[in-house]
Amino acid sequence: MKIMNLYELALLLRTKLKMAKWPFNRYGFPVFPREVILEEPPTLIEPIQRIRCCKKPNENLLSSFSDDLFIKRRLQRIFEEINLYGLFKGFGGFDLSPRIRWPFQQQKFNIWLSQLATAFVALSGQKIIPNFRIGNLQTLFALESYPKNIPYVVGTLGCSKKMRPLHEFIFKTKLLIARPSHLTIYGPLRKEYERLMLEQGVEYNVVTDFRTRSYALSAQRRKK
Repeated sequence: MKIMNLYELALLLRTKLKMAKWPFNRYGFPVFPREVILEEPPTLIEPIQRIRCCKKPNENLLSSFSDDLFIKRRLQRIFEEINLYGLFKGFGGFDLSPRIRWPFQQQKFNIWLSQLATAFVALSGQKIIPNFRIGNLQTLFALESYPKNIPYVVGTLGCSKKMRPLHEFIFKTKLLIARPSHLTIYGPLRKEYERLMLEQGVEYNVVTDFRTRSYALSAQRRKK
């Protein structure tokens, strides 16, 4: 079943979660109990557009650090593809963009839909490592959906080369509110992120993104 309208999809996911007695918080966002969280940080991450062609899904965390076009395709097919998520080591959550310059309601909806769909994947039995992304400071409440002292994944692909003070402030605020036990960085490690994580005593690891990893493997094959 493919659902084109994302608002219709959000309402349907909410209904299914409510029927399954999934907990919700005061903001109407799903709450993620600690037992659905994957506590082991990943060392391999596969982008969501490769959900059907990953060679070793049981060794990879599936992530949606991808273009919104790919994320929307997976969201629209979530009911027919739900069993595919269970093949992976875990799921890094949906990450439909909540860009900080967008209207607040659009940011809020995208985060809400992402969390609803992620909770639906968790309801199917898959373990979750939440992604650390929010929109502007008004959306910080979205982090209340998760327990304290758990791992998160952070995508740095597509970020501007120079980090603005606002982005740095938001990242630091997220660290203080969420109090993550560990951060997995997918993509290049920004020096600002590294400094803030060291200041806050947050452990982290860096996972090379799929494209860079693929290019490196291709280069190795050509040398042989």
